[in-house]
Amino acid sequence: MKRGDVMADIISGKSRFDGSDKIGKNPKVIKLAGDDTYSTQVNKQAAEKIRKHRRNVIIGAVIVIIIAIIAGVLLFRYLDGRTYSSYNILSSFNRDDTETASYVEYGSGYIRYSNDGIAYIDRKNNTIWNETYSMQKPQVKQCGESVAVGDINGSSIYIFNKEGLLGKVDTSLTISQIEVGSQGVVVAVLEDNTANYINMYNTDGSKIYSVKTTLEGDGYPLDISISEDAKKLIASFVYVSGEEMKTNVVFYNFSEVGQNETERVVGGFNHYDNTLVPDVEFVNQTTAVAVGENIISIYNIKEYPTLSKEISVENTIEHVFWGSKYIGLVLDNSENGDLYKMVVYDLSGSIVFQTTFSTQYDSIKFDSDSILMSSSNVFSVMNMYGKLLTTQTVELPIDTVLTTGSRGSYVLINSKYIQNIKLK
Repeated sequence: MKRGDVMADIISGKSRFDGSDKIGKNPKVIKLAGDDTYSTQVNKQAAEKIRKHRRNVIIGAVIVIIIAIIAGVLLFRYLDGRTYSSYNILSSFNRDDTETASYVEYGSGYIRYSNDGIAYIDRKNNTIWNETYSMQKPQVKQCGESVAVGDINGSSIYIFNKEGLLGKVDTSLTISQIEVGSQGVVVAVLEDNTANYINMYNTDGSKIYSVKTTLEGDGYPLDISISEDAKKLIASFVYVSGEEMKTNVVFYNFSEVGQNETERVVGGFNHYDNTLVPDVEFVNQTTAVAVGENIISIYNIKEYPTLSKEISVENTIEHVFWGSKYIGLVLDNSENGDLYKMVVYDLSGSIVFQTTFSTQYDSIKFDSDSILMSSSNVFSVMNMYGKLLTTQTVELPIDTVLTTGSRGSYVLINSKYIQNIKLK
């Protein structure tokens, strides 16, 4: 039957609906008169019903998803904004070191270091490894599982991972700064009478590369930072041009890309007239940040650098702190009420939040999506909306408060004890 013929056939004779399965031997078929208009109308009606049903199903699903998202966001905001009134001490250990020792988070515990040595200790107070040395001013840097301690104003660097000592570097010149990559290679800024050197060393102490900079040509290196794979380096140099002080931010590439570049320089930026840039940092593999006295520059560098965002800062910058996703500034706010203003940016340069506060602090740092501040007898926790979640006053003077990767759980180190605590 061709499309467009009469739409229904009725079989004459004995009804097929009388309970019998038999049909006459010679049934007569009578075609009903009809046309294409009726058929088209029926098809359109059916199609419209299907479309409406599908639309209703999709709308219903979208509404359910939106409600679920809103509920999830509200739940997250509720949990993220939870406040704490006190804390429990889960465990406590007597300090067996002098008060001159310093502590930093590392692995499943912390690193303790001083002029006499360095040790990796877990949260149960078990010493994983320990190394003695004699340093004038030890500086510790870490990247992934690699840890380096260098003798600032001295000439030795020790390199470790979670298992212990990887190697030692002895330099012939005075060390002014160190950095470490995830593989354990270290970079040291060395000082000479007329020049400075940026040297990279392997864990066996062998030199991988050396960049010589002069005070007359490049200026004095204020700060350096390397990428996690140690193939890219950012450095800020200050120099005097006539009566003006200027800063250059220079990028080096030590992969194959930089082999054909002079001194492996793949980019330089000199728009910092009359401005010091004392802080530069690789916050991840492809993003570097330079913070000047009144400016923040965010650079993207896969192989060659580009300036992706520049932010002018009106107030005096008191403190800079870094996270894997954020850049934090504490600004002087004394003329406008509270002593300080905190501004947190994401890596695109957009403001995440800003707030003012008057709490005195000695240390401030990111703890994932929280901010931890501490002073001699107080520590505070703030979320990434600028809400203060707790302020705790303690009896004994605080040396430091270490993060554990979980909000509310910390290692509180005071003048007598090392305590694992949990906010409640």
